[in-house]
Amino acid sequence: SVTLVTVLVLIGFPLALIFAWAFELTPEGLKKEKDVDRSESITHITGRKLDFMIIGMLVVALGYFAFDKFVLDPSRDAELVRTTTEAVTEQSIESGKSGIRDKSIAVLPFVNMSPDPEQEYFSDGISEEILNLLAKVPELRVTSRSSAFSFKGQNVDIPTIAARLNVAHVLEGSVRKSGNQLRITAQLIEVTTDTHLWSETYDRELKGVFAIQDEIAAAVVDALKITLLGKEPKATETDPEAYVLYLQGRHLCENWSPREMRQGTDFLQQAIELAPDYAAPYAQLAMCLVDSAFFEYVQPDEIDSLARTAAMKAVQLDDRLAEAHVALGSVHYYLEFDPERAEAEYLKALGLNRNSVDTLLRLSWFYAESGRFDEARVPTQHAVELDPLSTAVRNAMGQVNYLSRDFDQAIQNFDEALNLDQSDPSLHYYVGLAYEQKRQYGKAIALFESATELSDRTPLYLSALGHAYGRSGMREQALEILDGLEKAENPSPFNLAVIHLGLGNNEQAIDLLDKAIMAGNFHVLYLKAGPRFDALRDDSRFAELLARIGW
Repeated sequence: SVTLVTVLVLIGFPLALIFAWAFELTPEGLKKEKDVDRSESITHITGRKLDFMIIGMLVVALGYFAFDKFVLDPSRDAELVRTTTEAVTEQSIESGKSGIRDKSIAVLPFVNMSPDPEQEYFSDGISEEILNLLAKVPELRVTSRSSAFSFKGQNVDIPTIAARLNVAHVLEGSVRKSGNQLRITAQLIEVTTDTHLWSETYDRELKGVFAIQDEIAAAVVDALKITLLGKEPKATETDPEAYVLYLQGRHLCENWSPREMRQGTDFLQQAIELAPDYAAPYAQLAMCLVDSAFFEYVQPDEIDSLARTAAMKAVQLDDRLAEAHVALGSVHYYLEFDPERAEAEYLKALGLNRNSVDTLLRLSWFYAESGRFDEARVPTQHAVELDPLSTAVRNAMGQVNYLSRDFDQAIQNFDEALNLDQSDPSLHYYVGLAYEQKRQYGKAIALFESATELSDRTPLYLSALGHAYGRSGMREQALEILDGLEKAENPSPFNLAVIHLGLGNNEQAIDLLDKAIMAGNFHVLYLKAGPRFDALRDDSRFAELLARIGW
């Protein structure tokens, strides 16, 4: 490796200098320099040879470094893909074999005991931060946030929760925040014996919140008798006020509504102003901006520069933060249309935290949209085990099956997600796409209408409705939607292309997709594998479009 070569050079070079100073090579052999008659010295010859030897060694070293940089680095990325995939697959298989593993835990949302109910984001944030710390322990399976938090506000007993989440332990607690004073109580329960393995109450000032998180994580690891293979995870300390703003911003961005995401980015930028060396708000800001553009709340060019800068700054500040690499990978993928660099960043993130469901899902979406369906199923299956009650996970499974043309299985996955949350318009949208491919246009239209109404007539869902109208022969209704979208303030060429495609206007559709790529519309990444675009695949212009977005 480069490290070994560097070490050998550093050790060998001074030894060579000492050796060359003390000894001289003569026709009779090696002699001490002081014993050689100056008139018989051949230093000028051996020195010349030594010069050539040194130059030769430098050329070899430089050649090796160049070979390592430009040849081995890409192969290491390929090796990273293979080893990470194998590790996640092995972890999934082992988890499936063992059922409820002894080293498994769910962190329930800590109860907000503060006088102000608006402080709920803080108690939720503390729970999530502890969960994220524990998730960095590879020897521990930690149920993801969305499944663990799905029981919030429900009167469900601990054994039932543990059974549904397939875990052997539960961590619960409460948070009281009054000004700068904190009281955090936590207790670890072993479910099968109904035993409290550990409990503690912490009375600290706000600046001590990071130490509390470390102590709780360490206590859990100790109580579960986990032998750490790596370092014990530690919370990143920063300005306490910046930390509170970060928790607020993250909480709002995770709600995925346009108003709350705008508020969330404001809080994150305030956190950055207070603590410019704190990496987490930069990573969260980049992801919040990218997601806002994905949902078409903002245009890609409006957020491009800020998202790119934030993601790069997050990695620069903390290269060990998985979320920073997810953010940078998303910038490479959605804003730069650079799948190769995106994959490398997603895999770095997964290598840093194999229990991150967000990373697993983004990697799964990436593979599915790339047409690499077998690879997409590996992280998705692992995400199911970590987050069994998540609509996002079921949705991801459905998308992999939809893009791989297994429409019946996709409908089953989307229906499972809908049973968990009927209010999410994206779930109505995705299952509608699958029914449309089965030519069950009545069901598809009804689902697209639901998505449109639930989302306050989001253009993406309106275009899907227009496409289904066109495919089903209801041209007047399709043209009416097309006319409405064309008259909008910032009409999306992608959405207009989708409706033209449903009407059979393939030439107009390709023209508009060309404009969508120039506008940086994220949804063009579906062109590679999306079934709706199969009618265009024999057109040479469509192949050119794919090449322009890195496919």
